[in-house]
Amino acid sequence: MHLLQETGRAGRDGRLSYCHLFYDDTTYLKLRSLSHSDGVDEYAVGKFLTHVFSSETKQHEKICSLVIESASHKFDMKEQVMQTILTHLELGEVQYLRMLPQLNVCCTLNFHKSFPNTLAARNIIVAAIVKKSHVKQGLYVFDIPAVASSIGVATSDVLAEIQTLKMKGEVTYEMKDPAFCYTVLEFPKDICSLSSHLTKWLAEIETCKVRKLDIMSSAAVAAMNDSSTSEVSSGAKQTLILQSRILDYFNGDDKCNTPSKTTQNCAFLRADIKVFLQSNRHAKFTPRAIARIMHGVGSPAFPNSVWSKTHFWGRYMSVEFSVIMEAAQTELFNFVDRNAALAT
Repeated sequence: MHLLQETGRAGRDGRLSYCHLFYDDTTYLKLRSLSHSDGVDEYAVGKFLTHVFSSETKQHEKICSLVIESASHKFDMKEQVMQTILTHLELGEVQYLRMLPQLNVCCTLNFHKSFPNTLAARNIIVAAIVKKSHVKQGLYVFDIPAVASSIGVATSDVLAEIQTLKMKGEVTYEMKDPAFCYTVLEFPKDICSLSSHLTKWLAEIETCKVRKLDIMSSAAVAAMNDSSTSEVSSGAKQTLILQSRILDYFNGDDKCNTPSKTTQNCAFLRADIKVFLQSNRHAKFTPRAIARIMHGVGSPAFPNSVWSKTHFWGRYMSVEFSVIMEAAQTELFNFVDRNAALAT
């Protein structure tokens, strides 16, 4: 669906201007598939929380970090989804953590003038850097939050000190690995319960995205199906139809719960998932990962650049996403059972 305002004057000179809606079923289905791109499973949320609240983060006021790229791939979550979860953990009913400014956490330091130990003897931050670094070809590689936590200072203090040393010609440095930084204030009593709560909340957001698209599609189709012959009267009636549908939506009218154009079943779906799993034994799939691939939607752990080459990429875009997930879960169980039987 593409809504375009008439190019040029756009009504600024007082004359009538028109908006044109170009509707395409394929575009609608693709947008609907993309609405599921931020969704996550309870399993992934549980793994993420276990990492955030690991034994390594239990130290009081310790500055913890989560390298975005590696974590995104590990948990198969987009950066914005991880950030949403962390923000909820900070601003929800219970404040589990305090978010700190995002920064590149890995620093590679090269000493030029003074010997490292000489500087360390008169500078507590340099002493911590030398102690916490691993030396590789004369370069000191260290984690900035780890250094800051070890001496009870902020990461900004560490950054300011190495910048000062650079201006004095003592060091040069490079930084990499953008990361979320936080300190844990309270550990959850039950991570499984918290994981379930967060998953339900995120699922509601995902459902809302899909519902909005379905309502917009339904409104557009209703307006386009107006059978008035006069162009002027047709345009006016289409406007009224759109306005009525939009008003119903914002009033929370149940009429807005319009059915989507996706199908609820497909005769060959489970058979194709079975073939897909057999052809990709090397990969560890979740039902959601399989559903995304069948819908032609990539993710951090299953990127478009790799998985778009598979025969099944986007093949079932017209089938309801949840239906594919259910079929995928069944076939994953069957796949594990078959492999276990063969092993014995």
